[in-house]
Amino acid sequence: MDVTTITAAYQSLKSVKDLLAAVFEAKVDAEAKPKILEAQAQLGEVQDTLFALREQLFQLQEERNQLKSELAASEAWLSKLNQYELSQASGGGIVYRYKGEPIHFACPSCINKQQIHILQDNRTISGKYRCTGCNSEFPIEPRRKVEPLPTQHHWPSEG
Repeated sequence: MDVTTITAAYQSLKSVKDLLAAVFEAKVDAEAKPKILEAQAQLGEVQDTLFALREQLFQLQEERNQLKSELAASEAWLSKLNQYELSQASGGGIVYRYKGEPIHFACPSCINKQQIHILQDNRTISGKYRCTGCNSEFPIEPRRKVEPLPTQHHWPSEG
């Protein structure tokens, strides 16, 4: 049942109610008048019920549209998330790794908020990458060993 059907039923009942009112106003015997009044009252109740049903149907349709929108957003998010897998990076950090190319990592904290932020290399020896969304750092690559630079001491001789 849709709004159009309910509206048509409502209008039909209104017409019948108006017709009964016209019959009532015409010269009818005293026995028919109470029956006509009772029929008018029942038709009024049916009209009220149809009106309430129409309003309820409208609210349900609005709710359905909202739920469809939320479902579409959820499906879009899951589609994006399925491109990543939770993994442990060689540096020990637990992050989301992109399954395709180019290989990159995403912040697990931001993914929990339904956001994807690609981790960026800090370009330091620590091997940590920083999230562009929440600034968290994750050990992605093993810590690089620092080789000391060879130095020669040239001391001026005194003499």
